[in-house]
Amino acid sequence: MEHQSLNKERFKDLENSKKILEDSRREIDQIDSELIDLIQKRTSLAKDIVMAKIALDMDIYDESREKLIYEKIIKIANDKDLNENTRNSIIEIVNILTSLSKSEQKKIIDKNL
Repeated sequence: MEHQSLNKERFKDLENSKKILEDSRREIDQIDSELIDLIQKRTSLAKDIVMAKIALDMDIYDESREKLIYEKIIKIANDKDLNENTRNSIIEIVNILTSLSKSEQKKIIDKNL
């Protein structure tokens, strides 16, 4: 179900409102499941990344890569015309994801020492 702009007429009928609520919650549940799958997939790449970094004699923290990630995220958010609050929230999420990746990479290094 694609997001529809707020139309108060759609919500005057209580039965229709209940259906919209249930459908929207079901869709959010599906999206949450997909997000978890994507985060798991992203995190699972940590082993390949850290092994490549070791072979290339690189640090876990790659400032230039992180800078590119944030520039890309901000560009995508701007291209999608997201409001500032949403943009900032996405940046916070990316902060969490990059921290998780670095943490997973560190665990792999510590485990293999």
